[in-house]
Amino acid sequence: MNPLTRFQTSVLLATFLAAWDSTVVGTIGPTIARHLPGIALYPWMLTGFMIATTVVAPIFGRLADRFEPGFLYRLAIGLFVMGSLGSAAAQNMTLFVAARVLQGTGAGGIFTLGLILMGRQFVGLDRVRMQGRLSAMWGLAGVLGPTLGGLVAQWSSWRLLFLINIPLGIVAAAFVSAEYIKSEDTTSYSPIDGWGAVLLAVWITLGLAALTVFRQNFGMVWGWILLGLAVLAIIVWLKTESRTVEPLIPLHWLRSFSIVGPIASALIASGSLYGAALIIPLWVQIAFHYAPFATGLILLPLPVGWALGSMLAKPLLTRFSFRTVQRYGVIGILAGFLFFQSTAQESAWTWMIAVGDGILGGGVGLVIMTTLVTVQSIVSPTQIGAATGLYNLARNLGNALGPGIMGGLILIFWRQTPVSVAHAIGRLDSFSLSAAIHTVFWGVVVIAAALLVLVQRMPHPQAKIFTEHSQMSSES
Repeated sequence: MNPLTRFQTSVLLATFLAAWDSTVVGTIGPTIARHLPGIALYPWMLTGFMIATTVVAPIFGRLADRFEPGFLYRLAIGLFVMGSLGSAAAQNMTLFVAARVLQGTGAGGIFTLGLILMGRQFVGLDRVRMQGRLSAMWGLAGVLGPTLGGLVAQWSSWRLLFLINIPLGIVAAAFVSAEYIKSEDTTSYSPIDGWGAVLLAVWITLGLAALTVFRQNFGMVWGWILLGLAVLAIIVWLKTESRTVEPLIPLHWLRSFSIVGPIASALIASGSLYGAALIIPLWVQIAFHYAPFATGLILLPLPVGWALGSMLAKPLLTRFSFRTVQRYGVIGILAGFLFFQSTAQESAWTWMIAVGDGILGGGVGLVIMTTLVTVQSIVSPTQIGAATGLYNLARNLGNALGPGIMGGLILIFWRQTPVSVAHAIGRLDSFSLSAAIHTVFWGVVVIAAALLVLVQRMPHPQAKIFTEHSQMSSES
C-alpha cells in the first residue's frame, strides 16, 4: 500500500470510528444503564463525550499550527483507544462516564486533525473531494451505528462495541506516515494560550451542562445558575483573549463576516440535522404509533442523504458556482423541514417525513462541505489548524444546541397545548406533540430562509480553489 493510500485509510478509518462512537451509545444506552449501577449519571454518557469533543476542537486546531500534526494525530487516536478500553472495562456508571470523557477527548482530536490533515495535504477540488469523503464517514456511521450497535448489544455484549475500537484504532495510528504529512513551518513561538484554553473549557462545559439540565426540567434552578456562570465565563474569556498576543481563537475572526458567516451556517446546518434526528423518532412513535424498526427506516434517509450530499459537492462545484452550491444546500434544509410540515396529524403520508429526511441530509452535506472549504481557503496555510478548530467548535456547538433548544421548546409547547382541544380529538399526547413539533419546525424554516438570504454575502473562494487545482495538476 503506497503512502498516500495509507494516509487516506488512516484518516477515514479513525474518523469513522470516532463518529461511530458518537452515535452508537444513543442506541445501546439503555442496555448499558441496565448493567451498570449509577442510573443518575445516564444523561452524561452522551453529554460527557460531547463536552470533551467540543472543548478540545480549537485546542487541537491551534496546536496543529505549532507542532508536528502526525504526532498530535497519533496522540488523539491513543486517547480514543484508551477511552474505548476504559468504557469496555467499566464496572459502574461513574467509571464509564469518565472513560467516555477520555474517549471524547481523543475523538475531538481525530475530527479536527483529520480535517486539518486533509486540508493541508490537498488543495483545490481535491480538497473538496477528500473532505467530502471524511464527511461521508459521519453519514456511514449514522447508518451503521444504530443498526449494528443494536444487533451487537442484543446478541452479544455492548462491551464488544468499544473493544472493536482498539485493534482498528491501532491500525489507523500505524497507517499514519509522518514523512508524508505536510507540516507548515511557523516563525512565531510565543507561549501557548493556556488561560484561554482553560476558560474556553469552563464556559463550554458550564453551558452544555446547563443545556443538559434544561432538557430534563426547563424550570430547574441549577440550570439557570450554570447558564449564568457560563455567561460570566464567556465575558472573562473574551477579556483574557483580547490581551493575549497569540490567542487560542483570534478575536478578529469573530468580527469578520468572511469567517463568521460560513461558521454560523455550519452551526445552523448541524443543529437542524441533529435536532431532526432527535425529534423525528419521538414524533413518529408517539403520534403515528410506529414500531422502533419502522422508525429507524424512516430516519435512515437522513444520514444517507448527508453522505451523498458530501460526496456530490465536488462534481457540483465543477458545474456550478460555489455560492450556487451553497445555496442548493440551504434550500435542501429549507425543503426538508417543509416536507415535515406537510405531514399532518393522522396522515397516512408519513413517507413524506422520510423524503424530508433525505433532502435535509443532502442539504446539510452540501452546506458543511462548502463552508468548511471556504474557511480553510480564506486563511493562510499556517492558520488552517486554528481556523478548522474554530469551525469544528461551531459544528459541535450546533450538534448540542440544535437538539437541546428544539427539544426544550417542543416540551414547553407540548405542555401548553389546551387540554380541551386535545381531548376534542381524543389523543392528548399525539395531537399536542405534533402541534408543538410543527410550531418549532416553522421556526427552523424561518431561520433557514434567513440563511438563504445571507448566503449571497458569503465569501466566494471559487477562483482560488480552481487556481490551486490547476497548479497542482500542472505540477503533477
